[in-house]
Amino acid sequence: MLSFLCVTLFQGSRGLYETTEGRYALCARETMQSGNLLEPVLHGKHHWTKPPLTYIAIASGLFIFGDNSTWGARFYLIPAFILTVVFVYLFAKSLWDLPTGVISALIYSCSPFLVGGANSISTDTLLVLWHSLTFFAFWKAYQAKSRWFVYLFWLGIGLGCITKGPMGFIPLMGIVPFCLWRWLVYKEKLWYFISPIGIFIFLIVGIAWYFWENIKYPGLLQYWLFHETVGRLAEGEFDRNPEWYKVFPMYFLPVIFGTGFWLFLLLYALYRNKKDNGKYFSFSCSEPQWFLLIASFVFPFIFFLVSKSRLTLYILPVFIPLTIMMGRVLQSAMECNFISVKKLVIIAVINSVLIISAKGFSAYYPNEKDMKQLANDIQPLLSQFHQPEFYCIKSNNLNGFEFYTHIPVPEKELPEEQGLDPQTALKNIMETITNFLAEKTNTQRIILIPRKYEKVIKTLTIPDKLKIYPVNKFWVAMYYSE
Repeated sequence: MLSFLCVTLFQGSRGLYETTEGRYALCARETMQSGNLLEPVLHGKHHWTKPPLTYIAIASGLFIFGDNSTWGARFYLIPAFILTVVFVYLFAKSLWDLPTGVISALIYSCSPFLVGGANSISTDTLLVLWHSLTFFAFWKAYQAKSRWFVYLFWLGIGLGCITKGPMGFIPLMGIVPFCLWRWLVYKEKLWYFISPIGIFIFLIVGIAWYFWENIKYPGLLQYWLFHETVGRLAEGEFDRNPEWYKVFPMYFLPVIFGTGFWLFLLLYALYRNKKDNGKYFSFSCSEPQWFLLIASFVFPFIFFLVSKSRLTLYILPVFIPLTIMMGRVLQSAMECNFISVKKLVIIAVINSVLIISAKGFSAYYPNEKDMKQLANDIQPLLSQFHQPEFYCIKSNNLNGFEFYTHIPVPEKELPEEQGLDPQTALKNIMETITNFLAEKTNTQRIILIPRKYEKVIKTLTIPDKLKIYPVNKFWVAMYYSE
């Protein structure tokens, strides 16, 4: 119930944020309208940066709620998050027992960072669902040696790959070391995971689309391999925070504080265990459950640290083993009477109240990235013109604005002014903008500019016919009036 409330309340109240949410939502709508859900489309062109499954999931909500509905765009995140909680519960329960499963699921469902991720349109929450399925199926297959769970294991990896390419293999970073350890140390034979039927399921679900599209559009495999994979991860090609120090705000802070007040309960449980038993932990890394969880946390975390493509939600997969490890520690603390069910409920309620309050507050708090606010605030100006053309400068294409208004807002490229003093460069840029807006066209041209540049603009001599319209505290519009 708490999981449902946290992820559902105010899910569509906040507007789409640029750039990620706007791009995904607009791409999903255009793909849906194209009639071919297998080939993502953005701005009328194929958009091959991600496989189609996430866009299909977003489009399903748009089909239900309307093609410019924020609720529709984020709807897929609700079942994805709830099902992830279910698989975390099943995985933890199969590792140990029912109480550990319940506590682990409770931690996951009421962690601010995880619910926040489920309130942001991207591939990551959907990807984590498939990771949780993969982990659960792997452990059940390891326990029971059931071919059906082996098939489910390969299905989970395939769904991960058709969601975010090679990131679908992240669970293997913990599973493969676990299998090698059990084979080398305990002589366990785990070859039954190499199932022809399972691999066939993986190839059909996770790989076939890539080869099919490459046959239709030769060169795509090369693009995916050398740009979307090697270029993105090893060379920082897409400028996703490649600086080494970005790992601290992007990854370390969410991992440490992302579970909210669960952290303090965990620290208290460790303190009591140290005080009463002389050690913080009462487990051994040689236990198969702990080895799998630790490996599944450490190796992916190291991978994210060394990768040069960094966004905060990329780190979501490590929270599957992390929350289960926390759940097991708290369960052991309960058995020792260090903490009680009452404390668990109190922390869950406090976290839930904070999560729901933050989601509600963000819907009304002014934010430069919120394109619903911009679309609403610009209506008075929009009503003055018939089908105006919008452009933006010093900003990427405003896809979220187009999602709400059905008006494209491409970025207007400005000339490079290298070698000139700042004032001369600004004058040349303003002259370019003025000439562009003053060109005779059948429609009114309007340029949206982040308001932080307004003071700089006002230091220049501006033609009387060039109007500056304050849209809100973050944006101004410029247009030429005859």
